[in-house]
Parts: sequence; C-alpha cells; structure tokens
Amino acid sequence: MTEVSGPPEPEPPSPEPSPPAVESTRRLLGASFDLLTRTSDDMRRASFYIGLIVLGTVGPLALASWALEVVSLHLTARELESLLGSGAAAWLGWLGALAAVGLVVAAIESRAIASAILGSHQAGRPITVRSSLARSRMVFWRVIIGSLIAAIPVLVVQAILNAGFERALGRQTDVSVISSSLAAALAGAPFAYVLSGIVLGDVEPFESTRRSIRVFRARKAAAVLVAVFETVATLLVAVGLTAGLDIAIRVFGSLGLGSGSGPAGLVLMTLGVVAGVFALGTLIYTAYAIVVAPQIVMFVGLTRATMGLDHVRPGGDRDPTVIRPGQRVFRWITRPLLAGVVLGVLGLVVFVGVLMTG
Repeated sequence: MTEVSGPPEPEPPSPEPSPPAVESTRRLLGASFDLLTRTSDDMRRASFYIGLIVLGTVGPLALASWALEVVSLHLTARELESLLGSGAAAWLGWLGALAAVGLVVAAIESRAIASAILGSHQAGRPITVRSSLARSRMVFWRVIIGSLIAAIPVLVVQAILNAGFERALGRQTDVSVISSSLAAALAGAPFAYVLSGIVLGDVEPFESTRRSIRVFRARKAAAVLVAVFETVATLLVAVGLTAGLDIAIRVFGSLGLGSGSGPAGLVLMTLGVVAGVFALGTLIYTAYAIVVAPQIVMFVGLTRATMGLDHVRPGGDRDPTVIRPGQRVFRWITRPLLAGVVLGVLGLVVFVGVLMTG
C-alpha cells in the first residue's frame, strides 16, 4: 500500500541578527576599521561610482588646465593674457564652477552612501550599493543642511582659537591642526551623530541635531573621539592628496613627461590626467568612509536605529529594484548629473577651440 506524504514542513524563519555591541571608547577605532574591512567589496564598488562623478565633473577642468599649460609654452605673457581675455578665461571659470559643484556632490554622496553601507553591515542586515545610493539621494538635501548645522559652531570656535593662538604665538605659527582638533572636541562633539541620525535614523536635520546631543550625553568621551577623529583624518587626507600630487609630478618629470613632451608624451600625460581625476574620486569616497566609520559604529551600538534603510530594502517604499506608478525609475546616473557631464564636455571642446584659434 502506497504511503501518502503530508504537506512539507514549513521552513523555520531565519534568525534575527543579534544587536551590535556597544563598543568602548578605547575599542572604537579598532571596531571601525574592522567594519571597513568587512565591507571592503561594497566600498570598492561605491568608490568607483564616486570616481565617475568626479571624472565627469572635474575631468573637463583638469583637461582644460592641462591644455592651457601645453599651449602657454608657445606664447609670450602678453599673448597668453590676450588669449585669456578673448573668452578662454570665462570658459575656464565655467568649468571651475562645474567642478566645484561636482566635488560638493561627490562629498555629500560619499558620506551618505558610506553611512548607509556601514550602518547596514553594523546592524547585521547589509544592503547593496544600489540601495545605499537610493538612500543617499533620498536624504541629499537633509545631509547638506545637517552638515551646515554641525559645521557652524565648529568654525566659530576654531576662528576664536586661531585668533587666540595668533595673539599669543604670532601670525607665523601654523596651529591649524591643533585649533581644528580643539574646536571639534569643544563644539563638534555634541553634533557628532547628526549624519547618522539623518541617514540611519530617518529624521530631519534639526531633530537629528537634538538626538545627537542626547546620544553625546550618553557617551561623551566617545563623541569627542568621533568628532576629533573626523577632523584630524580629513586634514591628514588633504595633506596626503597634496603630497601625492607632488610625488606624481616629480615622477612624470623624471620620466621626461610634461607639457613640453612630444605627441606620444602628451597623449600619455593626458591619459594620466584622466586616470588621476578618477583616482581622486575614489580616494574622496574612501577617505569619507574612514571618517564616518566610528560615528556609525557608536550610533548603531547606542541607538539600534537603522529604520531609514528600510525605505530602500526589498519591499520598501523606495526599493530601487521596483518600478512604481508615479515614482521615478532608479538611474545610476541622474539626468542633472548627465546634463552636467554633457555641459562640461561641451565647455571643454569650446575652450580648446578658443585656444587653437586664439
């Protein structure tokens, strides 16, 4: 007699991830770098996206500046001044404005994307780079306002400290790192979690500021470390970029490559400029990811708040993989960004045309 089997047993639900531990202040930086290591693959893909943004917006200015450097070798000072006055300077200024906007967008996107990726991994529910980008676009203007709220008191205190140091030590003393660190510790610590509150906590900038102050009161030493680390790391990255550019120029010079090279050398230098701008974009993202990691580790540990990411998770109201009526289709390159890239390329073409005919 044939035995009839019953309905299949339902699969047990997947266990909820255990809540992240609240790291001690002493362990905070180590835990932050551990988190960065765990998310290295997603971080790399996100850095390529930021690299493309910087290449499309800053690249035209870099190539225009390189073209001007090459052309100026064959012109006298008066001829160069006449050429710039004939319209080349105006186009160079336009490309500079576009590059500035591109760098601001890259900085805001880098901080928000990195916060979303790191926060999701720290909470044990990772999201994709695509979802983190969708979350970044949702809170783009909120992050700008929150950054201004957090920056204003720090800048005011830093200006006061700089004036005090100059009065005591003289104008020639470079105390920017010291004054920036002190300003971050004194005025920046209560606002250390504004970014996390917006991206992960899903609140408006002013509410995020109030919550950041409450979290600061819970672990003051950790908030001071977060604020000081962000300031010092940003300054060190800026110094590193300057040193890296100087080294690259020296290497090209030692190879005999420069604005006076032959056709092959000029092609190689042009490709080097393009690669360098793209690398700058990836470095901007990586630097901001390192900067925000301690903030994310402590915020998620203390608050467990990652509900902002639920919007872009599968089934969420802003899930980028789902097309809903009346909602914009997700695009990696938005129309405003694409328009900026096209305008940059056109501006570069016109600028080079002015150089050639001037």
